[in-house]
Amino acid sequence: MAMISARKRLESIESNVLPSMFAGIIIKDEKWLRKTLEETLPNLEKKALELALKCKAEGGCSENELLCDENRIRELFKETCSKLEKEFLIRTGIG
Repeated sequence: MAMISARKRLESIESNVLPSMFAGIIIKDEKWLRKTLEETLPNLEKKALELALKCKAEGGCSENELLCDENRIRELFKETCSKLEKEFLIRTGIG
């Protein structure tokens, strides 16, 4: 089984996993949202930060590369949480 590099995994989180959170949100319920905001996204953010450090250590990212910038990663997850909350409220008619 081939190992996927830390860089590829980090790229996948950013380009595939986070955007997929919004797919089908209209049919998702409050339980899904709560779990996503309280568990899934924080765990995924932690993993992304670990991957960024690993990617830098392995030479997959330069020290100043945006993909592995820890502040940018934290901000990306913060924005995702905010957008997800807003989108959910709008689509459920609460917001």
